[in-house]
Amino acid sequence: MKTIKDESTDSITKIAWEKNWDSISIDEILEIFSYPRVKKQMEIFLKELPLNEPILEGGCGLAPYLIRLRQMGYDVRGIDYNEAPIKKVLAYDPTLPVQTGDVTRIPYPDRSFGAYLSLGVLEHFTEGPHQAIREANRVLKPEGVFIVGVPRYHLFMFLTAPIRFLKRNNFLRKLFHKPLDTHYWEQYFKKKELVAILSEENFEVTDIIPLDHSHAVVSFSDFFRDKNRFDEANSLGLWLGNFCAKYLPWRTAAQMIFICRKKSDKNDCWDVRINL
Repeated sequence: MKTIKDESTDSITKIAWEKNWDSISIDEILEIFSYPRVKKQMEIFLKELPLNEPILEGGCGLAPYLIRLRQMGYDVRGIDYNEAPIKKVLAYDPTLPVQTGDVTRIPYPDRSFGAYLSLGVLEHFTEGPHQAIREANRVLKPEGVFIVGVPRYHLFMFLTAPIRFLKRNNFLRKLFHKPLDTHYWEQYFKKKELVAILSEENFEVTDIIPLDHSHAVVSFSDFFRDKNRFDEANSLGLWLGNFCAKYLPWRTAAQMIFICRKKSDKNDCWDVRINL
């Protein structure tokens, strides 16, 4: 795992995210909640998220999960270090509680939230995810829920690795007069590796779930992509994704979800007694 901060790489990643969010409308991205893979994801979230406690989404982007959960009665706030998507969200609905903010320096007091959603965020820190996880622990109440979604290096990525390398090689792009590639940097955690980091930062992992098999199929080939929908598989891709989920659940998962709880410590117990 990379543990040294690289500001140049971080800057390129931020620009790549800006371009990504600029190309999508909020109405378009909200369509994901009709996708089978996102329905499975939401089933998991709804089992864990408290209805009577405030929830933070760190790195919310265009805030589709925040918007959807608020429609369902949840009290969710969002932060993102990129100002562009936050402006876009507020233009869509000025009442949405989102703001610019860094998940390594969260602009909320200690123990503000009953749950924290971190979806596709922890993998982007060149210095490693420790500080972001530490901050999540700080703003969570005792026994608070921390839901982490990170990408997984799956079988289809292994098969297409040589092609991806050639496509992203800036020397070759210059040679063939292609624009330089600016893609966001990310790393892939092993299950045990991320469990160890979460445990170090005072979280207990209660479950790990492999997801997004149809998304893995789409990443393998656009042949399996639904051309009329944002980031979704066609009927053949959905069938193959279901097959993979049944017979190769971990080898072909594009994402893994960690369900965690903030561990109680002596200070937490003392504070509870004082409040009572």
